[in-house]
Amino acid sequence: MSEFPSLSEGADLSEVIASLSRSAEVLARVADEVEREPLPPGLVKALPRTEPVALLLAARSAEGEGRSFEAAGLVEEALALDAGLEPALRDAEEYAACRTDPGQELPARAAHLFRRLTAYLYRPARRHLVGDLVARSVRVAEHALADLALFEYDVVGEFLDARGEWLREDEVALLESWRRAPLRLWEVLGVAGREITLGDGDGEVTLTDELLPEQALPGDLMLTRLLHDGAGPRVFGHPFKVDPARRDEMLALLAGPVDPSAIAAFFRRPAPPASGGSPTTAPPR
Repeated sequence: MSEFPSLSEGADLSEVIASLSRSAEVLARVADEVEREPLPPGLVKALPRTEPVALLLAARSAEGEGRSFEAAGLVEEALALDAGLEPALRDAEEYAACRTDPGQELPARAAHLFRRLTAYLYRPARRHLVGDLVARSVRVAEHALADLALFEYDVVGEFLDARGEWLREDEVALLESWRRAPLRLWEVLGVAGREITLGDGDGEVTLTDELLPEQALPGDLMLTRLLHDGAGPRVFGHPFKVDPARRDEMLALLAGPVDPSAIAAFFRRPAPPASGGSPTTAPPR
C-alpha cells in the first residue's frame, strides 16, 4: 500500500495515526487506499479505537470488504470523537441516504436507489470498474459506461449484500429485478410529448420520460436496459446512442453473454464513413 506505512501486525500505530491527523489531504488519500486494499485483520485490531482517524480507517477497511453496516457503526464512533472529520462525515451522509422515506411511493424511492447505486459504484473500491471501461472507450461515454459497470459487473448484487439491511422489502425485490433486466438495443418508434415508444424487434413499450423524448427521433437506436420502478418500465441511466449502420454489429455483441469491455470498445471504433456517425451517448440526464 503506497500511502499506508508498512508495519507489522500488532505494532503501535499511535505515531502513524497522529501523523495522518495532521493532514486532511493525506488522510483522505489513505482512507481511499485502505478501502481499495483492506487492512489485514491483525492490523485492524491493532488500530487504537480511541482515535477518530483509526476508527475511520477501520471503517474503510470494513467497507472495502463489503461490510457497510459495520463500517457505519465505526464511522458513528469516529464522529462521536471528532464531529468535524470530513471523510467520516461524507460516509455517514452516504449511509444515511440508503434509508429511504417511508412516506414515498416506490417509484420515487426507485429513482433515489439508482442514485445510491451510482454513488456506491464510485466509491474507492469500485470506481476502477468505470475507469477501466473508459480506457477502452471514449471519455464522453463515461455516464453510460458507469451504467454498464453497475449491472454487468453485478455491483447491484454487491450493494444488496453490503447494504440490504437498510432497505425495505419492496426495495430489495426491486433491485433483484434490476439485476435480471437485460441490456437491449432499442429503436425509437415514436415520440409524442413526454412519451417515447421503443421497440426491440420482439415487442414495443411506451415510456413517460422527462428527457428522452427531447433527445431522440424516430429511427434512433439506443442501447440501454429498461428498469421497473414499481409502476412501469423506465430508463434511469444514460443510454448509448448506436449508429443505425452498426445495428448488426451491436446485435452480435448482445447475442451471448454481454462482455462490457467489448461494448466499451465498440464506441471507440469509428463508424463507417458512409454512416455519418452519431453521438456516443444521449446528453446527461
